[in-house]
Amino acid sequence: MGVSVDCTPLRNGPAGHGVLVLGGSGSGKSQWAEHLASTRQEPVLYVATGDAALADTDWQQRLQRHRRRRPASWQTQECGAALPEALAAAETAPLRLVDALSSWVGTLLALEEPAWQARVEQLLTCIPPQQGLTILVSDEVSWGVVPASASGYCFRERLARLNRHVAQRCQNHWLVVAGRAVDLTRWSQPIPYQQA
Repeated sequence: MGVSVDCTPLRNGPAGHGVLVLGGSGSGKSQWAEHLASTRQEPVLYVATGDAALADTDWQQRLQRHRRRRPASWQTQECGAALPEALAAAETAPLRLVDALSSWVGTLLALEEPAWQARVEQLLTCIPPQQGLTILVSDEVSWGVVPASASGYCFRERLARLNRHVAQRCQNHWLVVAGRAVDLTRWSQPIPYQQA
């Protein structure tokens, strides 16, 4: 059964525009980001950060589902850890959809903190874009328990901080829960934030 979705128009700024779509695993956040992109009537560059070579059956099946869902007219670039470089190279593209920041963080967990911070700064220089629109998908990790492993804790802390930095640079924000999308820009207020 088809579902008609009314979409709040994305508000464009004159110097480019960023949209952040947050949600938990399986929430529908990628599908919502794809819907937002499809309403724009512009060529889409889909920037995939997941490791396409990972030898995991479940992961490969998930990648295949994502690939089948994308329109054939969309161009796809699988960038892995090279997300800042991919966005910089595509600065003239009218619409870039990044899926997902969480996968990007996962590819860089082995970096020491100074090297990680340098990569974050490289990414943030691309958000918002100089022109056009960039839609960024990411996992909301703050609702789970504190991970018991060091790598799990590192992932959660890095992604949570990155999400906040990216949100500060975006003009639109969405939260997707159980297949429902909430316009955070309309229904929320930014809180004062200082880097600890």
